[in-house]
Amino acid sequence: MSAPSSSERDRLAERLVVELGAAFHQRVIYPSSHPQVKRSIDRTVEALEAWCSGLALDEASLIRLEDQLLVDRVPLPEDATWRRGLLQALARFSLSGLTLARGLDAVELSRFLDACCDGQTPHASRHLQFGRAAYFDSSGEAAVEAPRVEGGAGIAPEALAAARGELDGIARGATTRVEQLRALVARLARVAAPARIDFGLAESATVADQAFRHGLAVALGALRLGRRLGIDGEALEELGLGGLFHDLGYLEPRPAGETAAERRLQHPLRGAARLARLEGIPDGVVITAYEHHLRFDGAESYPRLPRPRRPSAPARVVAVADTWATLRVRAALAPLEAAEILAARAGSFLDPELVEAFVFGLVVERQGVRG
Repeated sequence: MSAPSSSERDRLAERLVVELGAAFHQRVIYPSSHPQVKRSIDRTVEALEAWCSGLALDEASLIRLEDQLLVDRVPLPEDATWRRGLLQALARFSLSGLTLARGLDAVELSRFLDACCDGQTPHASRHLQFGRAAYFDSSGEAAVEAPRVEGGAGIAPEALAAARGELDGIARGATTRVEQLRALVARLARVAAPARIDFGLAESATVADQAFRHGLAVALGALRLGRRLGIDGEALEELGLGGLFHDLGYLEPRPAGETAAERRLQHPLRGAARLARLEGIPDGVVITAYEHHLRFDGAESYPRLPRPRRPSAPARVVAVADTWATLRVRAALAPLEAAEILAARAGSFLDPELVEAFVFGLVVERQGVRG
C-alpha cells in the first residue's frame, strides 16, 4: 500500500476538523435528541473512520495552541477559515486538545458533548481522551499518593552523553526520535523522590552544552515537585519531559536580523512547533513549551495571546522549576536568595501553592534554608 499523499491527508484533516467543530456547534444550540445533532455526530464518527482508514492510523490527535490547531502534530494553515469552529469550541470548553481513537461511536461522542455543553464535568473514555486542566481532583488534593523510592540517581555518564547527542540531532533536524531523552527522563522519574535527587546531577554532568544542562536541571525540579504533589507514572514522566524540552525553541536557527529580545519572545512558539513534529512526545509537553512563560495571574506575558490567561497545570509546575534552576545555576544565587525571589513572584508570575510546595517542601528541608 502506497503512502497517502499530503493532499489526501489535508483533505481528511479538514473533513474531521469541520465535522467535529460542527458537532460542538450543533450541540450548543440544540439538545442531544435533536436530529441535527445526531446527524452531525454521525458525520464526525464517519470522518474519524475515514481519517484512520485513509492514513492507516489508530487515532487522531488535535492540539490547540491559542489560535493554532495541530492535527496529528502538524499545524493547520493559519489562513484556513474552516478550523475556526473547532478552535472556538475547544477554547470555550477549556480543552487543550482531544485524541479520538478508532472505534469511537455516536453514543460515546454524544456523552462527551453533552457533558461539555450542559456544564458538567466531561470524563475521558476508551476512545476519547482530552487535555487535562490540572493534576488535582475536585477536592484540590493530590490525586495519586507518591510512592517511596529507594536508591540514588545512578545515571551513567554514557546515558547523559547519548541523550545529549540525540538533542544535537534534533537541533540539527537530523532526527525526530527522542528515545534516549525519554529513557533518561524515565530513569529520573523512577528515582525522583525529593530526598534522593538534587540539582547536583545537572551541575556535575560532563556535558558542556548549557541548554542541555539547564533542561536537565528543570526536569529534575519538575520531577521533584511532581513527587511532592503525589504525581506518578506517565504523568510524572510527562512533567519531566516538559522540563527537559521547555526551552527547545532556543535551538531553532535564528532568522537574519532577529534580536535577542525577539528571539526570547518567539522561543515558546518555536519550541512547541518543533516538539509537535517529534515522535513520541505527549501533547502536554507541547503545551508546556508553549505556556511556560505565561503568568499565573493571567496578566499579559509571552507569547502574546488574544486574551491573556493562566497557564495549564504542567506549565505552572515547570515554570517554578525553571525559575529556581535559572536563579541557582545561571544567576549563581544562594538557596536563601533564590527562595526569597521565588516567594516574591508567587501569585503573580508563579502559582503560590506550587512555590510553597517547592520552597518549603523541597528546598528548606534539603538545604537548611531559614526564612
